[in-house]
Amino acid sequence: MLIFQVIFLYNFFYSMFKGEKAPENPWKANTLEWTIPSPPPHGNFKTLPTVYRGAYEYSVPGREMDYWPQNMPPDES
Repeated sequence: MLIFQVIFLYNFFYSMFKGEKAPENPWKANTLEWTIPSPPPHGNFKTLPTVYRGAYEYSVPGREMDYWPQNMPPDES
């Protein structure tokens, strides 16, 4: 098990310093925590977001994709 820790540590430090940066919201999540930058500012939001729907509304009739963030107004697609 100790030998495999070397592989883990190599992968960890390589990813930290030379790995590609993850895009914002890589999983296309609908919840508000994916709308803030990383690292988050003090208080998380500079201004409070307006919420138009619940966090877990998937398969909305009339929408092609399930990705529809809470803070996106209904008229935008």
